[in-house]
Amino acid sequence: MKRTQSSQSIVPPAAVYIYLVIITVLALYAAVVLYQHFPNMYTWEELFINYEGGFIRRGLIGQLLFLADRVVPMPVCYLVLYFVCFYAFLYVAYKKLMRVFDPIVVAFLFISPVIFLLPVTDRYVFGRKDLFIEIILLYITQFCVYCFTKEKPSLYKNTLCISILFIIGTLIHEMIIFYFPLFAVLLGMAYARQKKIFQWLCITGILFAIALLLAVMFSGNADIREAICASWRQSYPELACKRALRFIGVSFYDNTLESFHHHMHWVTVGSFFLAVLLSAMPLLFLWQAYRPYAAIRALFADSFVLRLAFWPAVFAPCILLVLTVDYGRHVSLSFLSYLFFLHALFSVQPHAAAPWLHKLKEAISASPRLRCAAYFFVITYGLCWRMVHHQPSGESYVIPGVLLYLQ
Repeated sequence: MKRTQSSQSIVPPAAVYIYLVIITVLALYAAVVLYQHFPNMYTWEELFINYEGGFIRRGLIGQLLFLADRVVPMPVCYLVLYFVCFYAFLYVAYKKLMRVFDPIVVAFLFISPVIFLLPVTDRYVFGRKDLFIEIILLYITQFCVYCFTKEKPSLYKNTLCISILFIIGTLIHEMIIFYFPLFAVLLGMAYARQKKIFQWLCITGILFAIALLLAVMFSGNADIREAICASWRQSYPELACKRALRFIGVSFYDNTLESFHHHMHWVTVGSFFLAVLLSAMPLLFLWQAYRPYAAIRALFADSFVLRLAFWPAVFAPCILLVLTVDYGRHVSLSFLSYLFFLHALFSVQPHAAAPWLHKLKEAISASPRLRCAAYFFVITYGLCWRMVHHQPSGESYVIPGVLLYLQ
């Protein structure tokens, strides 16, 4: 208890209120920009994808919004929904992480402009479907933990909940396929403990087969695109359908080829690695503070199959960084998936923080000079750079400053 109070004293309550005010100002500004560009902004057009022209990937949210539009105007309905989900996600993630990690580690994670705050530090990410994938991954994590921590865990009940969430996530955006393997492997350990690894292989095989089928076979075509545009133009005749909707039916080969051309410029690639390094600092801090090697070895000690699957699952989120050009949002989602996995790992295999973290906190609490230096570092890290999710080839993905965001 004494340690927790000391930790919390490092982050004064006033700093939390300032943090929330800054986030709210940035979120409101992003919402105003998004609303002003309705309906002809990439974010809106991606949200317009629905089932009015036939079943198509990424259409679930668009169909729900299309139905709700009969009662509440689509932009108002969606912005209210997004605000509620964004703040609920931050709150629930904060509460869950605080149960496992030290407050100073959690504070460092939440000050990052990329890991949790990309939707407000890059206004062109605000409103994207990524947030709903993040929420789904957070709750998939929780159901994985239930498989280990409940007194009488219902393995198949939790698996059913995870499967439903995964399929819903696939209907929202197929990118969840690349973030799910870490949690599938974690779920596999619960099956391995009950000597049911074959059942796990069958279940995960079926889930991935369904997801890949939805992603590959239902990418749409020109007729579906025109039907979608026509359905929304009944309410919003100014819709141009020249941004996100124009990619419906474009081949995977063409998209990948464009990405490889984009990766050729040294400024683009160099800024990507710089952005990854800056974004990874809170996770590296967490890794050094908790050293998860022993917990990973203990969890995967009894199953050769899952030890074999572990590293491919770790690298799966990185595949999208090769296949796409919108680096920022996929860096954010990748790091969140790693963070949620570590949260699940230490929920299942509790592990105390390294002694140096306790010494650091005590030194910061005892020394005003060191405390000022720590505040300066955190403020500089959190407010003086940001990563954008997409840039033209030849331009940098790292931009100086959240402080300059409103200009």
